This record gives sequence, C-alpha cells and structure tokens, in this order.
Amino acid sequence: MTTAQAAIEPAIRWGWSAALRGAILAIPAAAVAPHDAQHAAVLAVGLVPAASIPLPPTRRGRLKPAAVGVLAGASMFVGGVLAIWPPLAVAGIFVLAVLAARLAVGRALGAVALSLCLPLVGIGFSFGDVETAATLALVIALGSAYGLAISLLWPPGSAVTLPPVYVPPPRAVMVRFGYQAGTAGAICAAVGFALDLDHVGWATGAALLVMRPAPRLQEYRSLARVVDVIVGATVAIALVTADAAAWAYSVAILVAVVCVTATAGSRWYVMPAFTTFLVFVMLLVEDPGDAQSRFWERVLETALGVGVAAVVVVVATAYLIRPKQDR
Repeated sequence: MTTAQAAIEPAIRWGWSAALRGAILAIPAAAVAPHDAQHAAVLAVGLVPAASIPLPPTRRGRLKPAAVGVLAGASMFVGGVLAIWPPLAVAGIFVLAVLAARLAVGRALGAVALSLCLPLVGIGFSFGDVETAATLALVIALGSAYGLAISLLWPPGSAVTLPPVYVPPPRAVMVRFGYQAGTAGAICAAVGFALDLDHVGWATGAALLVMRPAPRLQEYRSLARVVDVIVGATVAIALVTADAAAWAYSVAILVAVVCVTATAGSRWYVMPAFTTFLVFVMLLVEDPGDAQSRFWERVLETALGVGVAAVVVVVATAYLIRPKQDR
C-alpha cells in the first residue's frame, strides 16, 4: 500500500490555450493603441469581466461568461445612476449587499451578485455622469459578446479543475455577512462622497471585493489587492512617463489581456494588477503629469476600503458574534 500526498494547486495557473485566446481577444485593442492608447485601454477593460473566467468545456456553457460580463457592465451602470444622489448610493449599496448575501445561499446567480455585481455597483460610484457609466457598460457588453464569439472557436474540452476552496457557508453566516458587507460599502461610499473624492468607487469597490465570509480568505485578499494595485499602477506609470513608442502600448495592452485570460483560476489573487494597469493607462496616457497624485489616490483609497472592511469584521466578531456564542 502506498500513500501519495494531495497535489498542491499552483499559486499561479497559466494556460497556453487561454493565453492564445487572450491574444486574439486583445487584437482590436492592440490595433487601436498606436492611434489612441486611451480608447485601446477602455476596449481592453471591456474584455476583462468575461475573459477573466476560465473557458467552460462546452460551447453552450460559454454563454455564462458572456452573461456575467453583461451583468458586470449593468452593475457599473446601476452604480453610476445611484451616484447621482449620494444618500441614495450610500443606502442602496447597503440594501443591495443584504439582499445579495441572502440570494447567495445555495444559488449560483446569487453568489455572482454578491462577489462581482455588488462590488461593481460600488465601483460605479466613481462615474461623474450616467452617460459615462452607460458608455462603459456598453463597451463591456460588446467585449463580452466578442469574447463569446472567440470562445466558440475553441473545440469542446475538459473543464479547468479549480481548487476546492469554497464551501457555501450556512444561511445565518451569509445573512450576517450581508450586513457586514453593506456596512463596509456604505461607510466607504459615505466617506468618499463627504470628502468629494474623484473616484468614490475605488474605496467602496476595494472593500466589497476583498470581503469574504471566511476571515483568513479576506485577510489574504486584502493584502494581495493592495500589492496588486501598487504593482499595476507602477508599471503603468513607468510606461506613460517614459515617452514610450506607440507600438509599446499595443504590446503592453496585449500582454495585460493575455495575462488576465491565462491566469484565470489561479490560487493567488493576481487579476487586480492587470486591471489596475489598464485603468491607469486609460487615466494617464493623456496627462502623465497626474501620475504621482493618481498613484497615491488609488493606493490610499484601496487601503481605506480594505481597512474599513477589516474594522467592520473585527467589530462584528468582537461585539456581535462572540457574545452570542458565549451564551
């Protein structure tokens, strides 16, 4: 009789077939980049929601990533609409968090609403007007449709086996988590609107993206997100301030999209580095002089969101959960 240790999941999963798909997806954005790097970055951002999901094995199943992409764009649009009136945005993110957490119990769509749509509603608070939110939502929808068309070129195959890290928590845990996430999102939004931050959604989105019912997972995602933001922003700033040639933007944007698709399903939380890079190219390519202020703005607001999320969980654990358990 022999015993074998369970295989250790790789920290970063790299798929060459997925990398090829990412390269094809990035062709339109890479082609636009030499003429308008800002619009190229916007096109690349539109690909991310659908491209960041591992390719399902069946062609019919590939409708799901496209649908998730459309939901992502719609969520950002909803955030843009709520942000017209800050009190509505603050109350809305709390109510949506509570509802999404309840829907997440035993429902795949509810889990998507909680882990993806809710944070993107918060990120939508950064839009200055509904027209901008609607434009980006449309770009994401078109990017998702393009991603679906490209995915159908791949033959049916075996599914990507993801590490078994998620076990649905009990309903009581999820209900409590909904109030915690809603509180963190509402606090970040209220602070952002009160301080008149340029991007209210950066702190709000960061808080909701790192929050998880499992404290250790939240701690890991919190640290990883701050590191990813620093890395992605630094690389983008290095590019836009180096007076890079036009072709360099094509290559950089193509590499970013390839990395999003090729590393989908990784154990490490690496995707924010690539999305931050694309967002910073979009923001800075026309005005590199704002690089330093944008860097600190993004890092500090990300830290704010991560910090608020941590404090809410600590307070809830210390004053709401443990006293009940001690009875």
